[in-house]
Amino acid sequence: MYIAGQKEMQQMDQFTIEKLGLPGVVLMENAGAKVVDEILESSPCEYPRVVVLAGGGNNGGDGFVIARRLYDLGMNPLLCLLVNPERIKGDAKVHFDVYINRGLPLFKLGDHSLEALLNELVCADIIVDAILGTGVNGPVREPFYQVISMVNCLAKAKLVVAVDIPSGVSSDTGKVDGVAIQATKTITFVFPKKGFFLQDGPKHIGEWKAVDISVPPQTADELGLQLPQLITEALVKKAIPARPQHGHKGTFGHALVVGGQSHMLEHRSFLQNP
Repeated sequence: MYIAGQKEMQQMDQFTIEKLGLPGVVLMENAGAKVVDEILESSPCEYPRVVVLAGGGNNGGDGFVIARRLYDLGMNPLLCLLVNPERIKGDAKVHFDVYINRGLPLFKLGDHSLEALLNELVCADIIVDAILGTGVNGPVREPFYQVISMVNCLAKAKLVVAVDIPSGVSSDTGKVDGVAIQATKTITFVFPKKGFFLQDGPKHIGEWKAVDISVPPQTADELGLQLPQLITEALVKKAIPARPQHGHKGTFGHALVVGGQSHMLEHRSFLQNP
């Protein structure tokens, strides 16, 4: 399995949209649907109270889909929009407009206090992080900083599901500049991100799973992307040559192991030819 960064995933998304003809709104719908599947699988109860925290970018767009689909499944989700609606553009706005046109439950942080948001988070069984996604560059700004801090205070008692990557974690370096969501589970799209395995990333992603959203994994090869690979059990098995059943220790080659300690270099007699 490949591991990708922000730029590589943008290239793959763009190829799928422009060359293959699959619109971005469809990819966003697919992404939200897959996260909902994972929420249902991980839910601590049959009808959990879900709070979806959404920003104004594509990660927020995934959140709009998640909240709508959960509602259609008979649950009681609350979409909490953390930005001014006027900041929502592109594919995310399409899904936000659908949500609004249906008159579904919406909590706009601009109309409420942070204390009111905290009360909603306290009552939740599941918190969905669709705030920032892979676009983090530099320190997390307000109000996201305080919202993420509140979520982390509750993280041990809640199921926290991050969409694509925990908000605040760099998808390229894993660095956290100030604060980042402490996820129980991260549902990422197509490939795991480089930041999952670097610097602060492993402390924040929790359990992770890469899901298909109709961006073909083969796109990476078609674009000539030089991506690192995650060493998995399947990859190791593929790399090991088949061993004949009648083989013995001499069949498989030999290995030379040179060992010792640095202080042994002081004993020149060990290094001289007889």
